[in-house]
Amino acid sequence: MHPWISDRADSFDSSGIRRVFDLAAKLKDPINLSIGQPDFDVPNEVKKAAIEAIESGKNAYSPTQGIGPLRERLQRQVGQQYPNHGDRDVFVSSGTSGGLMLAMLSMINPGDEVVYLDPFFVMYPALVQMCGGVPVPVDSYPDFRLDPEKIEAAITPRTKMILLNSPANPTGVTAAAADLKQVAELTAEKNIALVSDEIYSNFHYDDEFVSPAIYNDQTIVIDGFSKSHAMTGWRVGYVHGPTEVMAAMLKLQQYSFVCAPQPAQWGAIRAMEVNLDGYLEDYRRKRDLVVEGL
Repeated sequence: MHPWISDRADSFDSSGIRRVFDLAAKLKDPINLSIGQPDFDVPNEVKKAAIEAIESGKNAYSPTQGIGPLRERLQRQVGQQYPNHGDRDVFVSSGTSGGLMLAMLSMINPGDEVVYLDPFFVMYPALVQMCGGVPVPVDSYPDFRLDPEKIEAAITPRTKMILLNSPANPTGVTAAAADLKQVAELTAEKNIALVSDEIYSNFHYDDEFVSPAIYNDQTIVIDGFSKSHAMTGWRVGYVHGPTEVMAAMLKLQQYSFVCAPQPAQWGAIRAMEVNLDGYLEDYRRKRDLVVEGL
């Protein structure tokens, strides 16, 4: 190992996703099922909004919390979703991965445990370990469902956070509302931070999407535009939750990511106006085709 490399960096293997990319580069016309990248392009009106922002000189740093028009739109949307949450602020993050990292850095101390379902998004344990925390994966096999009893059994006096992801990456399973409610109430009762990664919230086809935040008003929600609008390379996400926690995350963002790219934020405003029904119907059709094949 090079003498300059820290123990922290040396403790991580390269992401399995990146290794798959390296392998795929050696294959001819591979079908890539390894990453959450939509198969459609960014909607044209979103591209145009970003181009207009670039051409009109909106290329500098934005405020750390995001440009005013986008934050105001997001705050209105969040207020409509959670009208009884008086202490719920929102800010724009540098992608949802950036939001996840800020959540860990702002709440996890060395030795703190973070509980999440296995299988899981490859970043979860790495981000926990980056903060000196202890990953606690909970076996969800064979049906990949959220089991509140298994979550409760994994809790110890060192548990600081429970991290939920529904619809889940990589399984695609959506947690039942009753199970989300039980876990949300459990975290409130035990004063454990609840973080809900909702980047796939639009990909929920059979009934209305349910967030654990409706059952626990202290839930930190992380969402964005990468999956819903194919904006994976634009790095625009958003986080909402208790004001004091959001302030801590913003402080860390100021000294790390600084802000999400400003032109992309203007594109995100337009993205909030785009009708996604056609895209989502295509996904539903493909899902049904796979299910029928199985």
